[in-house]
Amino acid sequence: MQDEHLREAAKQLLRAAYERHVAGGGRVTQVDLAAGAEERGLSPAGPRFEALVDYMEVMGWAEVDVFARGAAGATARRITARGLEVVREDSGPRLEG
Repeated sequence: MQDEHLREAAKQLLRAAYERHVAGGGRVTQVDLAAGAEERGLSPAGPRFEALVDYMEVMGWAEVDVFARGAAGATARRITARGLEVVREDSGPRLEG
């Protein structure tokens, strides 16, 4: 049950980062997960955020973007094709991180 909660929270974080990035006119292939975390009330420096990012990477939803530059570079990830599928899934009820 906890794994399902982690999956849903990670999906919501990825979706928030994706939607914020697209709304700002950014490239669809890159997201700033810290921006998504702040929008959801999570600390980008906290262990919960790190666990969600690790989960996304293990599941193949996002990967480190070696070309990211600037302050967002540390939390920028390249969203994968699988990650885009997850973003577009029906989210159901929103769970707080």
